[in-house]
Amino acid sequence: MAAIVLIGFMGSGKSTLGQKLATALGVDFVDLDQRLEAEQGCSIRHLLARHGEAGFRALELRALHDLLTSGGADRVIATGGGVVESQAARPLLRRLGRVVWLRANPEACVARLGTARGERPLLDDESSWRARYQRREPLYRDLAELVVETHPAALEASLEAVLHGLGLAPPGA
Repeated sequence: MAAIVLIGFMGSGKSTLGQKLATALGVDFVDLDQRLEAEQGCSIRHLLARHGEAGFRALELRALHDLLTSGGADRVIATGGGVVESQAARPLLRRLGRVVWLRANPEACVARLGTARGERPLLDDESSWRARYQRREPLYRDLAELVVETHPAALEASLEAVLHGLGLAPPGA
């Protein structure tokens, strides 16, 4: 099995669905944001404040390179929502595995984040996050082998849509 790389706007369900997908397939789960936080010893908010968005994207790019060289195709990778904005990252995402866009409307994404919004500095200004969503949407579409509409109340349906769309069945199914 090739790795499954989940892309989508923040709050689209990449981490939640990614964990369930990895469990269903019996493979490792990698959350790129969590990996960066562990490596750098601070939150994404602090990384953005310390390095700026361009510096943060450089850290993401290095993490993607590390994933490529660390081997292990049997895994599910949840990326950060903005990784697609780095032109250098886009071919790496494809090289990592099969890219799945978890698509949700921007209002639903922001609503899902709820109390975690304070940890997401890029959500501080509504016009800014709407512009980000609009800028990223064609990038997600261009990269994705599969598009799955997500809804928090239908997590199992989203999981089944990914498995079916990629022609995969969980072990023992």
